[in-house]
Formats: sequence, structure tokens, C-alpha cells
Amino acid sequence: MNHIERLSTAISEIEAERSFPFLITDLTNIRYLTGFEGSSASLLLCGTQSYFISDARYSEYAMSILPSSVEFVLQKGSMPEILHGLINKIKSKKLYVENHGLSLDLFLMLQANLKGCRVHASESVIERLRMVKDEEEINLLKKAASITDRCFKHLLGIIREGISEWDISVEVEHFYRTNGCRSTSFETIAASGKGSSMPHYQTSMNKKIKHGEPVLIDMGCCYKGYNSDLTRTVFVGKVDPLLAKIYAIVREAQQTAIDRLAEGITAAELDTAARNVISARGYGDFFGHSLGHGVGLDIHELPTIRTNSGSVLTKNMTITVEPGIYIPGKGGVRIEDMVLVAENGCEVLTRSPKKMTII
Repeated sequence: MNHIERLSTAISEIEAERSFPFLITDLTNIRYLTGFEGSSASLLLCGTQSYFISDARYSEYAMSILPSSVEFVLQKGSMPEILHGLINKIKSKKLYVENHGLSLDLFLMLQANLKGCRVHASESVIERLRMVKDEEEINLLKKAASITDRCFKHLLGIIREGISEWDISVEVEHFYRTNGCRSTSFETIAASGKGSSMPHYQTSMNKKIKHGEPVLIDMGCCYKGYNSDLTRTVFVGKVDPLLAKIYAIVREAQQTAIDRLAEGITAAELDTAARNVISARGYGDFFGHSLGHGVGLDIHELPTIRTNSGSVLTKNMTITVEPGIYIPGKGGVRIEDMVLVAENGCEVLTRSPKKMTII
């Protein structure tokens, strides 16, 4: 699906909800609809004629990629001033804005400056559209996943006693940047020893890996705008019996969820399937985060895979499945893969080995 088709679909969805004109300020949503990759833009969807607002830095670039149905508006004054002119031009008494992508400051400024126009904070349909990936997006996600798998294989050759967590993190970034990626998807987590008990540990610049420690690595790359996400836990020299035990439980929990995953299952059901395995083994209190999340242009996007989610998973959604058990003061294990939902099952996109690895 090209950007013109995405824009047309979005306009149809918004029209069905009678939410015109709709202001989009989330740059990822703007990229999804137009292909624009700059740092400053807003998009006012009005039906047959829409308006793309940006400053002089992006005028030539934006006009070169926008379809004829989208008019470029050069921002010379404040955003409320620009929108005031456009709202008067289209003679609207209301304006819908994204409830997640607009600052409270700008929202209040719009309310104060758009006289005679009511500003409504509304859920954006764009996030719903982005949940289901088209063929081009799936191919980019598969490529990002394959680069990440290659990176993990590379790491297995350098992780050893005495290497620092920071060295691993730097190696991940270097690998991605020299293999077709502009950046990592997020700051790489390299958590060793007791640090692995913290799900979102901050990688130390000084901590060196010791014999007998677990090393939890959570990493992802951004390939042509699309992200990957992979977590593996390995052990240096030997493995503590307790960590070996919880590794087996986490792997079973993840496989149980993957086996259940198919179009039609709810996010809550999927989370519960994995969580029940961990709880039945007595470690339910040590798995505190959700099972996963959508991944695409953003590293974390809809749907969220958690127990209180009513989202129904459909074909071509791409999510993570990442159960974990974390024992404070001892260490933790997480195993995470990117998974593509299919009609009668799923396809695991990240293929790094999950057999317990002792380096």
C-alpha cells in the first residue's frame, strides 16, 4: 500500500466517524500517511483537500512528496494562527486533534485562539490502521529482524568474562550502523548478574561481566523506518541452578503463547496463556510487565498484549512475545521474539536460538 492509498483509507475512516477536520501532529503518523521524515510538521485532514503545515526547512522536500490532494502551507507564524486561517477558510466550527500527540500547552492555545471553533481531543484512527501491516511493511520488519538475528550471532562470538556491558552495547550499535541501519530502535540493554533482575536496566559503562553471571540482552534496529525487538539471556562460564530453572519456565511460557497465537485470539487471552505457565510454577509475582506490544514504525505501538486489553489480534499484526521472570538480588531471564499474526497461527520473525546457551 502506498502513501496515497494510506491517506485515502485514513480519510475514509475519519469521514465515517464524522471527525473532520482532523489535526495530526504525531510525526510517526504523518510519516505513515505521507512518507515525510522531517522533524516538524502537522497535517490537517479535511476530506477532498487537506493541508500539510511545515516551515521553510522542509518546503521543497515536502512539496516533492505530497499528492495533489494535500496543499503545502508554509508556517510563518504560530500554529494557532495558521490553523485559525485554515479553519476560517474551510468554514468549520470544530477541530479534532490527536489526544496523545498534542501537548497540553498547544491544546489550550488552540482553545483560546480558535474563536467560534470547538476543539475536541479524539483518539486517532491512524494508530488503528498502523496495527495491521501491509506487504511492504512486513518485508521491512522481516529485514530488520534478520539483521538483529545476525547481530546476536555476532555477539555470541565476543561475550566473555571481563567484557563490559557498555562494550556489548557499543558493539550492537556499531553492527547495526554498518549493516544498513540508521540507528538502534532503543538504547540497548545489556544487563549482567544481579542487574538482569531489572526488566529495563540501564546498561552500565563500567560493570564487567563475571564468571557464572547471566547476561540479558534486549536490542533492536531501525531499518528504513521499521523496528525490530529481540531479547535473549545467556550465561558466562556456568549457570546457577535457580536461573536454569526459571529459564526453562520462561521458554515454556513463551512457546505456550506462540502456540496459541492466531487471528481471533484477544491480547488478554494471549497474555494469560503465558502468565498461567509462570504462575503455576510459583513465579507469578516475579513477572510484572505485559507479555508484549505491537512493533512497526514505533518500537512500542498498538496493540498492547496485557491482561486488561480487549484488543483482538488479526492477520498481519506484528507483536512481541516476551515473558520474563526476575528475582531481585539474584538475576532474571527474558526471552523475546517478534511474531507476525497469521490466519491459522503465526510466523516468528526473529529466529535466534532459544536453547539455553553457556558461553
